[in-house]
Amino acid sequence: MHKPLLRQHGAALLILLLTLTLGGLAWLLRQPNLQSASFPARDKATDRALAQTKEALLGYAAAYPEYKRKGNPARPVFVPGHLPCPDTGSALGFEGSEAGTCGAKGVTVIGHFPWRSLGVPPPRDGSGECLWYAVSGQYKANPKADLLNPDSPGQFQILGPDGSRIIAGATPEDRPVAVLIAPGPALPGQSRQHQGGECRLDYDARQFLDVLQGIDNSTPNPEPEGITRMIAGTPGPFFNDRLVWISRAELFERRIARRQQPQRALFDSAYDPASSVPALTQRIASCLARFGASNPWNRLPWAAPLDPGGSPPDVFRNDRIADQSGLTAGRPPFSVGRSQAVLSATLASLGACPVGNPTHSACRLLRTDNCPELLPVAGFPTASDTPASVNSADGWWDKWKEHLFYRVAPGFAPAAQPAADCDSTPDACLRVNGRAYAAVLIYAGAALPGQKRNHDGDRIDPANYLEGENLAALRGDSQVFAASGNDQLACIAGPTAASPGFKLVPNCGNLHCQEGADKLLARVDGQQNLCHSEGKVLAACTAALAGLSGCACQGAAARFLAPPCLVSLNAPTCQAAIQSLKSCS
Repeated sequence: MHKPLLRQHGAALLILLLTLTLGGLAWLLRQPNLQSASFPARDKATDRALAQTKEALLGYAAAYPEYKRKGNPARPVFVPGHLPCPDTGSALGFEGSEAGTCGAKGVTVIGHFPWRSLGVPPPRDGSGECLWYAVSGQYKANPKADLLNPDSPGQFQILGPDGSRIIAGATPEDRPVAVLIAPGPALPGQSRQHQGGECRLDYDARQFLDVLQGIDNSTPNPEPEGITRMIAGTPGPFFNDRLVWISRAELFERRIARRQQPQRALFDSAYDPASSVPALTQRIASCLARFGASNPWNRLPWAAPLDPGGSPPDVFRNDRIADQSGLTAGRPPFSVGRSQAVLSATLASLGACPVGNPTHSACRLLRTDNCPELLPVAGFPTASDTPASVNSADGWWDKWKEHLFYRVAPGFAPAAQPAADCDSTPDACLRVNGRAYAAVLIYAGAALPGQKRNHDGDRIDPANYLEGENLAALRGDSQVFAASGNDQLACIAGPTAASPGFKLVPNCGNLHCQEGADKLLARVDGQQNLCHSEGKVLAACTAALAGLSGCACQGAAARFLAPPCLVSLNAPTCQAAIQSLKSCS
């Protein structure tokens, strides 16, 4: 639980870089207690401490992947957005350390602000008391929730002094994800112990936080994913708590979006950078294709149900995202034990998949020994996990999985006979923009007007994620998909007589890839690149590159229009770019 001093300093530097106003925090918080006979001066000091400590939390959440590296060698494996556990009880000399684990999964927790873990001095209000901090169970770092992304609601409602008017949290989208509280001086009936250290070592929140209109700021809702009501009342002789809070919009839109690559593992440039389709989608599609290539029938797995079942906080637990016999549309399966029982794929762990336990760890398709391409987005589990570890609490797949949808064509669903040839039996395949595919994987972008994703009931309805033809196809009403709304498609082309083997087609939603590539190929004259004229790139060539957004050859086109290819096409990298442009379908 207690980190070496060197690591604390490194973490503090990272947070300082990620915040705009934290520069003066260390100076401010090292000053003597800002008590004064003047209440306005005391309140001003309290407000400054609350605001600047809020900035520290926002910086921590944005930097979480770097702040909490894991593995050997250590690497970023977590998604941004996690907030620290409070200090819920530390020994003298270690107070201000975030708890290694805090409460049950999905349950909101309150405690002291973990200043030591964030590498800053203890923040105090104007009366000299250390700040308190409450964090939603959906956002706390340990135990982690099964989902964490911009659709994850907070678990607080902030009420006004009358105890009925909601200041923040009237809708799930508006619910704060964390609250900071300045306790102020002790009130009648409160008895605060001072057992040494910076912040008294007194963790009884009732002695610091107040009750007004029946709303008790010291007691969070003990239910998983339950809503905690707190009150921001008018200061008086029986109430003096001062609150600030963090909304999910502040966290994701204002702060995490500042990262140079805010969703680095989700949209990482190391995997088919030519495509605008998220790398997470491409990597999982590639893993599904790997399963198809490893079984004797060239068949792909069944889908996982849209409704995984269960109750909060375990509805979207990974081992519930398992294939279902006969299901061709749903979500990509984390475990494929039922498909494996039919197909006997030979991927690393699947040979040990027990028939009677289809969610056993050995039946998990999305593990890095079965699909090495998943490592950048899998976080942990790793290949060495045991059956008890099928529920991973880490990684981009874990926290964004409800955004992914999968349909397998009838001719490629599990069966003990050879898969269809989409060239000769197109009706057995899916169609995207007039072309036949074995399967389609969809990443659903940000919610559009009318789409809600706040509750498990919302998340099992594909209408809250997909649009148009894709929604109809996912529901089984047709076999035709198309570029629609903000859906992003990656397709799996099945083996045919003319083209053996499975192929990932990340640009299957773009109708004009080869047309744009041909415009660049028309500029090839032997070893000369006619896109280069008088020291400039022709505007027509730049326009052709822009038109290749989302195409598999977009990266090749960019290389074609950059040195050394602008000067001479003789280099191997330029010849490879030309070959890629010739097959940009």
